[in-house]
Amino acid sequence: MGILNELVDIGKALHDERLVIGPGGNISAVVGGVLYIKKRGADMSRQDHNDFFNIPIDEVDVEHEEISSECPFHLACYKADKKIGAIIHVHSPYMIAASEKARELRDISYEFDCILGSSVPVIDYIQPGSGDLAQKVAEHVKDGKNTILMRKHGAVSTGKDLKQAYLRILALERACITFLHT
Repeated sequence: MGILNELVDIGKALHDERLVIGPGGNISAVVGGVLYIKKRGADMSRQDHNDFFNIPIDEVDVEHEEISSECPFHLACYKADKKIGAIIHVHSPYMIAASEKARELRDISYEFDCILGSSVPVIDYIQPGSGDLAQKVAEHVKDGKNTILMRKHGAVSTGKDLKQAYLRILALERACITFLHT
């Protein structure tokens, strides 16, 4: 139950940080070949263990009506980099605003450099939940990017575990706020 507790806690923290509201956004982790992913429509502010699917990663049916609509890009990221153990997707207004004003975020602060690297790509709007979006996000993950901004949609962070993915999404939020104020 450890990973489920962590998913619930970080999901609630994402809500408390105002990175998601209602059923928006999603979160997942892979432990021992099992994918744990938020169910479609689950509200992170009050989710519990029952709000997550846990299924062997090679048996996931992305067409299942209750699984997160963004499951395709979660799976594509895990396939693109086997070191990834967790993924967070949020709909932050600051991230969306920054994605409308930049083609790429660059080393805006020391914190940015240390946590996110030299740059964060911005991808043009692609239909949420689509195979095209999954492919585009996975391309950037293959290129070594740990955070990606998506125009009109929000952002994705990856990490070896949920704590690292969470730290990265928080660092990206701060970078976007800083960028918008410069």
